[in-house]
Parts: sequence; structure tokens; C-alpha cells
Amino acid sequence: MRLLDVEEKERLVEEFRASLEHWEADDEDSNEGPGEPVDLRTLLAEMAVLKNEVRLESRQFKSALEELRSFGETLREHNERLTRDLERAREQAAVVPREAERRLLLGMLDLRDRLQAGVDAAAARRPSLLARMVPGDTRFAQSQGLGLTLTLQRLDELLATHRVRPIDALGARLDPQRMRAVGVESAQDAPEGIVLREVRRGFLHGQELLRAAEVIVNKKGMQA
Repeated sequence: MRLLDVEEKERLVEEFRASLEHWEADDEDSNEGPGEPVDLRTLLAEMAVLKNEVRLESRQFKSALEELRSFGETLREHNERLTRDLERAREQAAVVPREAERRLLLGMLDLRDRLQAGVDAAAARRPSLLARMVPGDTRFAQSQGLGLTLTLQRLDELLATHRVRPIDALGARLDPQRMRAVGVESAQDAPEGIVLREVRRGFLHGQELLRAAEVIVNKKGMQA
């Protein structure tokens, strides 16, 4: 690009000044009355003021934009926190009935333990000679044992409807996830770590452990 020399610059300035004077003369000839004379210095000063105003408005716009962005970030964090709170409340709402069901099922298992103990006691009962001589008492004991057995069967059916099933521990290897060893015995004809007896039966609720089985485990090498 060709640079202007001094004479061309002065000529352009004179032409610009002449144009301003021509605009001023046109204003004086109009009905609006005479206006204040405008020169190049005044025009440049006004342009500088206008530039400062534009810069100030741009700064204010940038500040407002930053505040809007900060508000949007705060709103996003609030929405995420609200979503987490709702999810936590939904999980807690699901846990409460599940825990209540678990407590109810455990109470039913305690009742089953007592019924099972009654059935076992009735099966192991051997009437004395005197009782055999009085058939009425023997029939009453037999009917009582039969009633306990039927009640136990009905309770097992009710537990099954709630997806509760017993753990097959007897004869199986000790499973620490589902069984708890409460004693050991020695049986030479059984492998080490095999469950020999159940002290208290364990149960599953679906695929989850409801109650661990309490068992006696075989341990070889024990002294009789």
C-alpha cells in the first residue's frame, strides 16, 4: 500500500475541513438557525468520547454475561443436587418396606423354630407304661403333635409364597457366606469341613441371605 506524503495529507485535511465548512453553511441556510461550528478537533474528541462509551458498555455487557454464566452454573449445580436428593429419597422409600418385610420374615422364622422344636419333641416322645394303659392321653398327645406338624407345614407354605427357602447345609461343605460354625465334631467317615448337624436352620430370601445357618462342622484329628 502506498504511503501518503506530507502534501497529500495536508490536501486531504483541507478537503475535509472544506466539507465541514460546507455542511456548516448548509445548516446556516436552513430554517433551523445557525449551529455551533464543528472542526476536526471537536469531531475527533467526540469520536473519542463515543469510543469510551462503547468500551464502557462492552465492559458492562461482559460483566452481565459473566453473572449470567455464573447463575447458570449455580442453577445446574442446584438441579444436580436436587436430582441426587430425589434419587436418595427414592432409594430410601424402597428400603423401608424391604426392611419391614425382612423383620416380619425373621419373626416368622422364630415362630417356625418353636413349632419345629415342638414337632421334634412330640416325635421323640415315648409314652410310659402308664400312659399306654390310658389310651386317651396317648391319643391327645398324638393329635397335638399332628396339629403342630400341620401348622409347621402351613407356615412353610406361607414362607414359600414370600420366596423364602431353606439353605441345604447338612452334608455340604461349610460356606462362610451362608453358614456359621458354632461347634466342631469328629467323624472319620466324613470329609474335613463337612456340616454334620444343623443347630439352627438357615434361610434365603430370593437370592439374598435372610438368616445364616448355625451348624456343627466335621474336624478330623480331635480326641474323643
